Amino acid sequence: MSDSVRSMTGAGTFAVDSASGRIEAEARSVNHRFLKVSLRAQGPLPAAAALAEDILKKHLQRGHVSVHLRLRPAATDTTTARIDEAAFASAAARLQALASEHGLAPVSAQDVLRVPGVLGESRSDEDEAKLLADVRKTLEGVAQALQTSREREGALMAAEVADLLAQIARAGAALAARADELPTAYRDRLKKRLEDLLEGAGVEPDPAHLARECAVLAEKSDVREEIARIEAHVTHARELLAGGGAVGRRLDFLVQELHREANTVGSKANDLDLSRTVLDLRAAIERLREQVQNLE
Repeated sequence: MSDSVRSMTGAGTFAVDSASGRIEAEARSVNHRFLKVSLRAQGPLPAAAALAEDILKKHLQRGHVSVHLRLRPAATDTTTARIDEAAFASAAARLQALASEHGLAPVSAQDVLRVPGVLGESRSDEDEAKLLADVRKTLEGVAQALQTSREREGALMAAEVADLLAQIARAGAALAARADELPTAYRDRLKKRLEDLLEGAGVEPDPAHLARECAVLAEKSDVREEIARIEAHVTHARELLAGGGAVGRRLDFLVQELHREANTVGSKANDLDLSRTVLDLRAAIERLREQVQNLE
């Protein structure tokens, strides 16, 4: 499996010319928590459903993958008609009962043969083995084409994720710088408020009491620990992105942690500049969440 970052959305096609005809495959994938494979097959294609799931599991880890597989028979196909006698008898009985009930004409053999599942095709063991090998080759090809498509889209998304992580890192640095200034800002603000209240009373604010109040306020509003965790989460996310592969789930977990820390900083913030930066931070984290949830 490739180490590239992959999107969970993509599309691919592949075809193989077989002795039985041309085998064509189209695969599309969208977001899903796990890997889910849905196959729609046209024509007598042996073991296609089981093969599709086994092969796609080797290439992909997450996403809902829809595969359309069809066989366009060759003019020289050596298959022979085969009637499923049990299905024929069952279909004939059902059709005859319906015809009698509704006063229709008697059912003919041709009517019964038109019922799906009654008339099939039969190949020699050798032809069946060759067709199975070509079905496998077709599914391998379409799985690779789909993976390439998902890698191409994943590269674009990885660049967007890296840009958003840079925005979050800049917001974190701005928060850290402002957090270091807050004790002084709290002291000056509280001192000014007390001076305004005591103006004209001939009383000066008690420096010791002012220091205690500032210390209490600074402790309640201390966000340095949360900011340090934001910086650590950004570093971890960058490491995951650089490592490539299926990183979507782990990045999604880190985004949840970033949301938690940003919310805590916002609830503690008693400062206009800090609050504005937190709003920018939350916006970047939300955009990051949207991108990450598209990654495998």
